[in-house]
Amino acid sequence: MLANLGLGNIPENTVLLVEEDMGNIKSVFVQMATQELLGDMKKIIYLSTASLNDETKGNISLITENNRTNNFISMEYFNDLNSLLCLCQKAEARCNPDSEIIPEPALIEILNADICIIDTFSYLFMDEDICIIKSALGSFAAMSRENNTTFLLLSDMGLLSDRSEKVIRTVVDGIIQFRTEYMGNKINRYINIPKMPGSSPLNRMIPFNVTGKGITIDTRERVG
Repeated sequence: MLANLGLGNIPENTVLLVEEDMGNIKSVFVQMATQELLGDMKKIIYLSTASLNDETKGNISLITENNRTNNFISMEYFNDLNSLLCLCQKAEARCNPDSEIIPEPALIEILNADICIIDTFSYLFMDEDICIIKSALGSFAAMSRENNTTFLLLSDMGLLSDRSEKVIRTVVDGIIQFRTEYMGNKINRYINIPKMPGSSPLNRMIPFNVTGKGITIDTRERVG
């Protein structure tokens, strides 16, 4: 997906924020990224705070069948933040060994995963104070280096406080933003990538369209 923007593949061993001002385009992006990653035989754990709709389930099922892999684990209605943080801290060797937290077996697979997708990060952490968010991001970052795990944190802009959002953008390794602009009866959509490991910042936002095939880059020059 990022290769279409001249940025190569999704960087490994990083914490990436994928955020959107309105809509569900970030989920379309993740489905496309999942297809590429499973094709590369990456093991993925997908933590969804809601139920996966039938279309998403169908797409994911098709992806796994086409790639003949069982490397995809999903958990719906995920809200076990304590277990998630304990596992990440365990990988970082900071988890209390006397902790009585017993994570679900599926969640434990995060320790063996190449990719962890949290959809949506903003909803999972919206009732937490900024200290918890900073600690979680620190654990994700440490685990990404120690366990060679890439975290994709999907987020809705405006759900967390302005200060929390600024802290998150500062701490993560890379940011992918999907923005929507309304002009009369037209809707323009853009991808903005303020930072990405191994790549120089882009000097413009990239226009794109959403079709039945997913996200396609709009190569037309726009005036105004």
